[in-house]
Amino acid sequence: MTNRRNFTRVAVVYLALFLGATPLHAARILVIGDSWAEPTAAALQQVLTENEHTDIIVESTPYWGFAHQLSSPAGLDMISTWFDFWPDTNIVHLSIGANDMGESWTPAMAGTQQEVNLLTVIMQDVETIVDHIFAIRPDVQILWSSYDFFRPLRNRTPSEINAIYIAMAERAAQLTLTRQPGLTFVDLYGLFQVTYGFDGIKHTPFDPTSPIPAGDPSLPDPSLPSPYKPYQGDPSHPTPAGFKVVARAQYDRYYATQLGRQDFYINSGLNDAWYNPATDGQGFFVTVFPDLEVVFLAWFTYDTVRPDETVIANLGEPGHRWLTAQGSIDGDTSVMDISVTSGGIFDTQTVVDRIDEGTITLTFRDCNSGTVEYDIPSINKRGTVPIERIVHDNVALCEALIEESQTTR
Repeated sequence: MTNRRNFTRVAVVYLALFLGATPLHAARILVIGDSWAEPTAAALQQVLTENEHTDIIVESTPYWGFAHQLSSPAGLDMISTWFDFWPDTNIVHLSIGANDMGESWTPAMAGTQQEVNLLTVIMQDVETIVDHIFAIRPDVQILWSSYDFFRPLRNRTPSEINAIYIAMAERAAQLTLTRQPGLTFVDLYGLFQVTYGFDGIKHTPFDPTSPIPAGDPSLPDPSLPSPYKPYQGDPSHPTPAGFKVVARAQYDRYYATQLGRQDFYINSGLNDAWYNPATDGQGFFVTVFPDLEVVFLAWFTYDTVRPDETVIANLGEPGHRWLTAQGSIDGDTSVMDISVTSGGIFDTQTVVDRIDEGTITLTFRDCNSGTVEYDIPSINKRGTVPIERIVHDNVALCEALIEESQTTR
């Protein structure tokens, strides 16, 4: 086995040199894993190019569908060979684990020790893969990205399959803590649901009967699948446009920082009213205090369900909700604590209650677009809202502040 392994590695390296393989670049991302690896790599390359990372090459390896296969001696040997073939790899992007769960889990396992055991085995297999990569290249960074499924079928209700993949994402996040700072897990669950909403057409028995707009904060919900259509007859892969949605989220939440894109930072030119065009009647006010390095956000939205028709309000609408959040500025991002204020009366001095309700991660890619990533445990809601300006009066100021900061560095 050892001789064959050495021969294979030498042969691959020789072939690369003989054929004049792709020249070394400042950075290379190697996407390893299942059937999502190749389309993820293609979409990620597009997103990197759009963000002016033209010196970075994204490679994808041949299909290894299961974590237990890739963590086997043959799989680990192949990982070693890939590093010989692409020695300038800086980031390894793992696309692995979903098949292990999807092929082995059944609804009867929900909440049982059998389910716990399955999750444990998957985590152990991924741990073996991660440790092997670090043994070869201690300096490499590893991104393990979760998946999102737009219309989960395979004889399981959306609530069943969503619940188990959310559980796997939670275990993956725990594993990440034991391998920091080299290993990062990015949880994208619910991304398609927030992005595409629901078209109101009952494609499956599990679908809601009425439309849900894209970006609706009631999504993602484990009982509601997204309407985004996959390839013909394929329940496990989105279209290329869907993969690009995933790649953009991976870039915003991981690659932008890892690849040193520190050109943009939160500045007072972002003070404005922001909204998601898909959710009319809702929006955000953002106020930046650059000297304090603090950003304040007000979110004007609605309750997660419509109030009963008998509920009335003297002023406004019973379903209205407003949240506030505040956090420190860290480059293009602010992690903010959400506060809910209650007990007040219109224009009257009263004692009000302020309760912490979760977190918002506010990120701006440029002067015209950003994301609000929310996590509100009390209502079991989390998701990402794309935002843009309602008016563009402050764009020139924002761009001037960015340009000024770049020239003074």
